[in-house]
Amino acid sequence: MLNAIRLIFILVYYVALPVNSFAGEVVTRMSDRQAISFAQMITETAGSDIIFVAETHDNKKSHEMQLDIIRSLWAKKTPLAIGLEMFQTDSQKQLDDWIEGKVTEQDFKTAYTKNWSYDWSLYRDIFVFARDNHIPMLAINVPKAIVSKVARQGFASLTPEEQKNLPSAVTCDLNKSQTESLKNTFQAVFKHEANGKIFANFCAAQAVRNSGMAMTIANYQKRHPGRKLVALAGTWHAVKHGVPESLASISSLGFKVILAAIPELGLKDTTSAITDYMIEW
Repeated sequence: MLNAIRLIFILVYYVALPVNSFAGEVVTRMSDRQAISFAQMITETAGSDIIFVAETHDNKKSHEMQLDIIRSLWAKKTPLAIGLEMFQTDSQKQLDDWIEGKVTEQDFKTAYTKNWSYDWSLYRDIFVFARDNHIPMLAINVPKAIVSKVARQGFASLTPEEQKNLPSAVTCDLNKSQTESLKNTFQAVFKHEANGKIFANFCAAQAVRNSGMAMTIANYQKRHPGRKLVALAGTWHAVKHGVPESLASISSLGFKVILAAIPELGLKDTTSAITDYMIEW
């Protein structure tokens, strides 16, 4: 009898837990720079077609935040799909098989590893939640071979077949202010000056990724107009001048951007032109 009472208590306890673990974190709505609750942010974003949730790839807490947002929207009975920078579009079948329960976790990890280099344990809870609740997952990243080709030879080097899932004439505007952050990344990683043809092709490769992800999202929403998509991507893709800007150029879909503060992009140097909400912990 005592064990039965304990079991009931445990079940009640877990059901009563708040849907999100980030309720105590600081959420700033950038339009008026007001602090709001996590729950209020979820209510405000739930009306959008697309919700971009930025991540730091190797930061476990940022993935916990992503899952918490997905869980909170799901708790509202919101029809959802999850878009993934982590998977390339030519691996969509592997995602479908996972959601349909056709593959073991070990086999799926093999597909995951071919697509993404960060540890499976960082993302596992998101994938398991999607599978257990039959939430479609959408591969949105451009195949590596195409990105690499553009980085080496420019967008013009792509064949018509390679361009078929991309907007026409993708370019990288080297004069935009946001290109400065890309220049800094380029210099830090490749030790090259951020000018000339090498950087121009690198910048074009990033533009191809942003444009390709936007095109994939837009096409999915055309096929599933009643389903909201939570797009998970690295910070520099998820901010408004990344994939969202590309999406706005080809679609009228409404979107919101949620960004977790990072050392390079904190509240003091962020505006509503970059994100709609910022979370600090």
